[in-house]
Amino acid sequence: MATRSQNAKSEAGRSGGSRGDRSRSASGKADGRRPATVRLPFVTAEFRLPEMHIPGQENVTSVVNSVRENLPSPGQLAYFGGLGALAALSVIEWPVAAAIGIGTLVAQRAAKGTSGSSPARSGARSDRTSA
Repeated sequence: MATRSQNAKSEAGRSGGSRGDRSRSASGKADGRRPATVRLPFVTAEFRLPEMHIPGQENVTSVVNSVRENLPSPGQLAYFGGLGALAALSVIEWPVAAAIGIGTLVAQRAAKGTSGSSPARSGARSDRTSA
């Protein structure tokens, strides 16, 4: 009699008639990806594959163009690389190197006239003040 109940349990597990199989087939997606469900006495865990977005060519092109616009010139890159190397080799202290680098950037932007001030701040009249 004990063998009959054990056989019935093993056949029920193989036949796919358990609750776990029914819930997996009901929650499975149309693309064939099904979550893995682990049922324990007090916890049920469900593992799913993450949905990944692969960027297209236009996304990659826009990122590359943005990076190219913001890269420093080869001369600036050599200057800041040398400054970083001096700080890394402890020829100068890193706060001094940071101050020199920031001061150089500020001076270059001021020389170009791109300090970030808007026309209203620089003294030019806007349409609202002329009325």
